[in-house]
Amino acid sequence: MPRFLATCLVVLSTPYSVLSASPAADAIDFDRDVKPIFTRSCVSCHGPQKQRSSFRLDRKADALKGGDLGRAVVPGKAADSPLIRYVSGTDPDVAMPPDSKKRLTATEVATLRAWIDQGAKWPDDGSESAAAEKWWALKPFTQPTPPKVADRWARTPIDAFVLAKLREKGLKPSPEADRRTLIRRAYFDLIGLPPTFEEVEAFAADPSPDAYVKLIDRLLASPRYGERWARHWLDVVHYGETHGYDKDKPRPNAWPYRDYVIRAINEDKPYSRFVQEQVAGDVLFPGTVDGVEALGFIAAGPWDFIGHAELPEDKIDGKVARHLDRDDMAANTIGTFVSLTVHCAQCHNHKFDPIPQEDYYRLQAVFAALDRADKGYDPDPAVGRRRSELTQRLRVLSAVAGPSGAEPIRRELADLPPQRFVYAGTVHHGSGTFVGTGPTGGKTRPIRILPRGDVTKPGQEVGPGALSAVSELKAVFDLPPDHPEGERRAALARWLTDRDNPLVWRSIVNRVWLYHMGRGIVDTPNDFGKMGQPPTHTELLDWLAADFRDNGQSLKKLHRLIMTSAVYRQSSASVPAFETADAANAFYWRMTRRKLEAEAVRDSILLAAGKLDLSMGGSSFQDFQVEKPEHSPHYQYHLHDADDPKSHRRSVYRFVVRSKPQPWLAALDCADPSQQVDRRNQTITPQQALALLNSQLTAVMAKHFAARVEKLGDDTRDRLTAAVRIALGRSPSVDELNTLATYADKHGLANACRVVLNMNEFAFVD
Repeated sequence: MPRFLATCLVVLSTPYSVLSASPAADAIDFDRDVKPIFTRSCVSCHGPQKQRSSFRLDRKADALKGGDLGRAVVPGKAADSPLIRYVSGTDPDVAMPPDSKKRLTATEVATLRAWIDQGAKWPDDGSESAAAEKWWALKPFTQPTPPKVADRWARTPIDAFVLAKLREKGLKPSPEADRRTLIRRAYFDLIGLPPTFEEVEAFAADPSPDAYVKLIDRLLASPRYGERWARHWLDVVHYGETHGYDKDKPRPNAWPYRDYVIRAINEDKPYSRFVQEQVAGDVLFPGTVDGVEALGFIAAGPWDFIGHAELPEDKIDGKVARHLDRDDMAANTIGTFVSLTVHCAQCHNHKFDPIPQEDYYRLQAVFAALDRADKGYDPDPAVGRRRSELTQRLRVLSAVAGPSGAEPIRRELADLPPQRFVYAGTVHHGSGTFVGTGPTGGKTRPIRILPRGDVTKPGQEVGPGALSAVSELKAVFDLPPDHPEGERRAALARWLTDRDNPLVWRSIVNRVWLYHMGRGIVDTPNDFGKMGQPPTHTELLDWLAADFRDNGQSLKKLHRLIMTSAVYRQSSASVPAFETADAANAFYWRMTRRKLEAEAVRDSILLAAGKLDLSMGGSSFQDFQVEKPEHSPHYQYHLHDADDPKSHRRSVYRFVVRSKPQPWLAALDCADPSQQVDRRNQTITPQQALALLNSQLTAVMAKHFAARVEKLGDDTRDRLTAAVRIALGRSPSVDELNTLATYADKHGLANACRVVLNMNEFAFVD
């Protein structure tokens, strides 16, 4: 048989006269009409697993380029396309595929002829390497040289990049904010709490040139810093403490992951270590508490209790549930760390970005052995090693001597300190109604490409891998056939944090910039693809990414760099002419005025009332009561007593329910824990004013606030002065004091304190 036969992908033993009919009059749609033919008859030999004669027909760029023997498709000329000659059936020596059962019908061959004559139109399937190289997010980067700008305003390289862009757009930077504004901005940005009146006064009166830098360093060293920035991270990874879906059951052991994030941020772990621990900490850093608790990242999202615990994996709904579970793991990993929408490729090649289906399912294969379940671990590594040794000996002795012969080992195991548990991505060996991966001993499930995401029509099996669009890195993981499950995650963790992966470094510096500046350099932090926003300052983004990657990967250093810039220190006052030219402040000619997040408002209310409990870590507090916990829990927030001291901790320690958001926090734009939230909404609505004024929390804390200031003055005016100083960090004006005093005389001190807590100034950063 001629070698050319190897490039033949479809065949039809039908007379040529049938094939020479006029092309179909209707326009041929590739996805609807052509792709199914290739999938059924061609890709087994010319697809992701095999490429006979180096020819593929599952990807546009490869198919149109051809293989070792040249082009098979000539767009617009079906008669000159070797592919049609191979399928014509006129030459029995080139009948492909050899299996006659896979040969095409006359109609299918006519479809191929018409498709080629109409130009062989093939939608962008993400396989074009040239297109991938041109897209900004996938380009390799080096640290650009900051532009030279002769201006005393610029304090840092950041300012040089921004000032050059402002001049290009005909804009000018705003003056520096006053010191009282700067200290409040810095406090809320870094620790999520306001400064005291005394701290504001001291900073405003400090003439030393390094006072501001010392302030930032002090805030970065505070344990409150980790609590503040962990909340941002938990938004992005859609952390919650219930499963979601129909039976929104609680996860009592989810909180160790939240504590890990707080701890890691406070310790300023190098970012690559932070990423690797969350994907494969148990493999890359065995014997460490962080290496286990960090795996809560994999399990952070929703989980279908019914689809897993009540339906077996061999049922269609069970297959769908597990497919969606792996989809969430893959999408959360790629969206969080490299800011791409990989989940768009689960039914077909990504319509806009260079992400083929094969890449998506390779990512699913990384998590193919994992479920979401409680994972036991020992805080003391020595105890963990001893438990592992005894467990192994118990297995051996039980098999040899029976249960009685192993009794001493059982007693020694029982005497060990009890394990802790974290809800995490883990190989689940079965308990209760949820069997998980146990019957196969943790063996990875086979992962197959699903055309149109249909679990009933599995296609080609794929192994673990990442994204081929990052051309500097190898996308397919070269692992031995008998590799343990964790090696897949370890390979992905290394791929994610490779210094030549441009996405991961751009992604994190853009996120930090967004939270400080109110707008990202890329204003779609979870989507660096073609449907996202392009960067407004590409060179600045790359300069920050390279500096971060090459100089310690310290988030604290990145905060310090951004916050000491002249750009960050600008006033938020508006300039009408510039508002017309750049209403969104995309080029940072001023600081964007920002509302406080819901949690910061709540924590500030508790702080003003003197009731904020700053104890760290441990189980979450519940600001609800649960009804019908045995079936589908009903989380009833209205039954909670706002005066319960157990609920007066910082909001980051609140038990987060997916199915029923906390109404007061939801009104103030709290994140939806069922979604990856890369940035909070910034709305101003009547409901927010009503919630702040009339909620049980505000009413109760206003009474405590009044009791606090009652002791700080001899008369109403002194007490109200103290209230404004505590809540706003400044003294009231004469008009404010007169108005508040009149109101207090009529409605009482507690209601006047309630008014102070509802002032606009209280709910905004500056």
